[in-house]
This record gives sequence, C-alpha cells and structure tokens, in this order.
Amino acid sequence: MSGSWSGAGPNGYAAAGDAWAHAADEVVARVLDRAASTRPATALRVLDVGTGTGPAALAAARAGARAVGLDPAADLLAVAAARAAAAGLGGRTRFVEGEAGELPFPDGSFDVVVSTFGVMFAPHPRRAAAELVRVCRPGGWLALAAWTPEGVFGRIAPTVTAALPEPPPAVDAPTRWGDGHRVRRWFAPLPVALETPVREVRVGYPSVDHAVRAFAEKPGPLRGHRSALEAAGRWGAAQEALAALFAAHNRAEDGRLLMDVPYLLALGPVQGAGSGE
Repeated sequence: MSGSWSGAGPNGYAAAGDAWAHAADEVVARVLDRAASTRPATALRVLDVGTGTGPAALAAARAGARAVGLDPAADLLAVAAARAAAAGLGGRTRFVEGEAGELPFPDGSFDVVVSTFGVMFAPHPRRAAAELVRVCRPGGWLALAAWTPEGVFGRIAPTVTAALPEPPPAVDAPTRWGDGHRVRRWFAPLPVALETPVREVRVGYPSVDHAVRAFAEKPGPLRGHRSALEAAGRWGAAQEALAALFAAHNRAEDGRLLMDVPYLLALGPVQGAGSGE
C-alpha cells in the first residue's frame, strides 16, 4: 500500500474528521491533476457525489474548479454550504439534494466526477455506477474512494453487529465499493477505464475508549444498530468488541489510538466520441 499520511494534529495525531478530509484532498488532487492535463483547473466542472459536509467539493473549489456537491441529507448539505461560505468558496460551489442512483443532471455535465466515502452507501451499485459515468463527459475523469472490507473501518459494522441475536447479512455492505474486483465488474459494461489501487489514511484519537464513544455517537450504521443492541442487552459486548478491534490495529504505544486505514481508489478516464481515448 502507499499514500499513508503521518501528519499530526495539535496533540500529535490527526483527528478522524481531518484525516478523512485529507483523504478527500488527496483523491481530488490526483484526479484534477489528470483532468488538468487537457484544460486548466479553473475551467473544470466537478461533481462530488455523496458529498456529506463537502470535503471533496471544497477541495475542488480551492483548486479553482467549480464544484457541485450532491447528497440525500439536507442537514449535511447545509453544513457543507456554511463551510463553503466561511472559506470564501460560495461562488465556486453549489450543493444539491439528490440520490446517486438518479443524478439530477444531463449527460456529460461534468469534467470530473468524484465520491469520497459517499457513493459507497448507494443501495444499487450498478445503477449508481452507470449514473456516475453518464454525467461525466467523454474525456472526463472519475475518482471514487471507499473503505476496504478487510481494513479496520470496513470491519467496524461486522464486528458490532456480530453481537446481535440475528446479525444482518453482509451482502449489501457499503464496503463492497472497497473491493476492486466488484468495482471493476460493476463498471465493466461502461465506457470508463479504471485503476483500483489501495491507499491508506492515518487516523488518530486520544484513546481507544474515546474512539469507541465517537463512533457510537457518529451518524451512520453503528448508531443505527445501537438501539437494537441495547434492546437485546448486547450494547456493552458490542463496545468491547469494537475496542478490541481498534486495539488490534493501534500503532501507538503511549495510550493514544493511531491507525492506518486502507481505502480503495478507483480512478480513470471516461471514454467516448471525442475523448481521445
């Protein structure tokens, strides 16, 4: 693997949110570098699918592109828009409510389509894949990042839900998007040539217990399972299992938690008439 980040925050570690934003910065920088080989960054139109609070859209806007962030969660879009305004990027960003499986844009609307840990939550991967390619112009670029199934973040949900009396099937896990074989199969019928390297981002917390509490309160699948675990009297066991998972991946020896978390980067040009591919 390559691309791990060892940058440290004020306490000597990278906060998780900052680390994820760093991963988004890296993904956007890589794809804009490719796309800017044919036109300047200031001329690029970028779509960030599953933008959440907007890290990838903001990274694209900081590079000079015009960015649209799309997400089904209106509350997250409001945060993204506020962040853009605070950074002076309101004129280069726009945030739209919508689903990855039915993008509200005409064919070929964007020069670059990205998703950093967002489209992985789309319920119908093949449909989402087709939509991502459809709205990217021939000659444009696609870049998607998702946690790998075998990595520590990919194992959080299976570790926690194993404590349920009837664990949910893993067939629809978001980390399917972190499996290069699956991703290449979903995109195989489409006019795009993807590379799927695995990279890493370094994530840190003050302690293992702090990380468990943070994930318990963080919006997402874990919080969604908490009520069922509590009802079954298994929430304590789930927390202990999660703490053991984090401890097994801890690179720090001073009481902190420091983990190198792998993600799949699917990156490639969209082909078609006039693309030069």
